[in-house]
Amino acid sequence: MFGLVRKGNLRTPEGELAVAAKTARVEDSQSYRDFYREAAILVAVHQQRDGDCRESNIVRLVGLITKSAEKYILLEYAPKGDLLGFLRRIINVNEDGLLGSLLGYAVHIARALQELERLRIAHRDVAARNVLITADDVAKLADFGLARDVYAANQYVRCNRPGVDELLPLKWMALESIETGEYTCQSDVWSFGVLLWEITTLGKDPCYDGRMQLSFLQMVGILRQGIRLEKPPGCPEDLYRLMRSCWRDVADSRPTPEEIVERLLQLRRALLPHDVIEMETVV
Repeated sequence: MFGLVRKGNLRTPEGELAVAAKTARVEDSQSYRDFYREAAILVAVHQQRDGDCRESNIVRLVGLITKSAEKYILLEYAPKGDLLGFLRRIINVNEDGLLGSLLGYAVHIARALQELERLRIAHRDVAARNVLITADDVAKLADFGLARDVYAANQYVRCNRPGVDELLPLKWMALESIETGEYTCQSDVWSFGVLLWEITTLGKDPCYDGRMQLSFLQMVGILRQGIRLEKPPGCPEDLYRLMRSCWRDVADSRPTPEEIVERLLQLRRALLPHDVIEMETVV
């Protein structure tokens, strides 16, 4: 387990504020490194947005507690939980406009990747489990290194590269990240393509070549053969084409977050009723 997350209440001059309090296990050096990495990234995002009143699609940093024995990162509380759980709780899978509505969350996360690209920061773990849904139905990218504990058994594989000992989200990783440990904004785009696949399948676990569990060497072999996640049932061709573009071998040939936003908005216009689009535009 890399870290714990608790709901808490922060007393402020304006009253109590619900927060998510994340802490690191002090006896675990990897957990400690992840804690300070996440804190540094969120501080950088917070400073970059200083004075910008627009809604960010990266989880908001409320504060840091570093002088006590137990360290905490205090984040805005998202009462609707993570996107993966949200997807898996959907009952009426045949609802009109469902996919178009869900792609709204994908637009939000693509915008979060735009923010990170401007800061030259790679998230390294873009996945539905690491997206939070706020009370206002806004998707926010979170978990820059800590939220691995809950899903570690099925979705993280221990790295076997010399000198590296950590659990990694193998089935979400770009080819170059698996082979060389290189993480960039372009490798985040690859992971975003897998997130799109998760949205389209309502939270299914990615499966390559009919296999759920793969080693690093097996994964490299499959990707080098050009094998990718299969097109989900009912997935529009244009959406699957966007996913495939995110999974190109050459990192620089993948779409930018800005291009992804534009293509997703076009897809949503085709999938959603005109009156829904008009209403969202007004808001």
